[in-house]
Amino acid sequence: MSKSIIAGMFALGLAACSGSDAREVPAGTGNGAGTGNGATPAAAARTLTSGTQVAISIQDALSSRTNKSGETVRAVVSGNVSDSRGNVVIPSGSTVTMTIDKLEPASAQVDADGRLMINVNSVTINGETRAISATLGAVPHQLVGRGITTDEAARIAAGTAIGAAAGQIIGKNTKSTVIGGAAGAVAGGAVAVRYAYRDIVISAGTPTTITLTQAFSISPR
Repeated sequence: MSKSIIAGMFALGLAACSGSDAREVPAGTGNGAGTGNGATPAAAARTLTSGTQVAISIQDALSSRTNKSGETVRAVVSGNVSDSRGNVVIPSGSTVTMTIDKLEPASAQVDADGRLMINVNSVTINGETRAISATLGAVPHQLVGRGITTDEAARIAAGTAIGAAAGQIIGKNTKSTVIGGAAGAVAGGAVAVRYAYRDIVISAGTPTTITLTQAFSISPR
């Protein structure tokens, strides 16, 4: 057999072996390893644990004189909130939506600092709104007196009338009526002070925090 024929047969044998080796390469060991089809592996979910605090800024001005239960309150996240691996879960600027549960003025009779309860409902991240379980922290606010309202003026008038009537019964003369009326006015004023309202006022841009009561996760795109 000539050398050229032997050389040709040897070359064919090498080509066949090479083709067999290529077919035996396990799937997924080339580009896109681990996927079997060349796709990039899915990124792991990013999670904030229960107890994580999120700094926010309340965007709406609120007052117990004008705002009522059921109204929506908006807030903005003040800085990036990251998981334990340093991945951002809630970016700065995300919107938090809340609802007023209670917003009641302060008074000596009811509550010296008023009543404020706001429920946290959801957070909007990159245009996607997701439910979130969290509680609102302390909210800096002012207490602003309303002055004498119609109800309080009525209480003073009622006290004056009662005092005048008492003066007439006891003294049987005008002087007693005047003294009784003055005493009644003082008593009515004391009642008005006792029930006088001081409104809770929260300025737009007020900083506070929410604290997660359940873990919150997102899946990166």
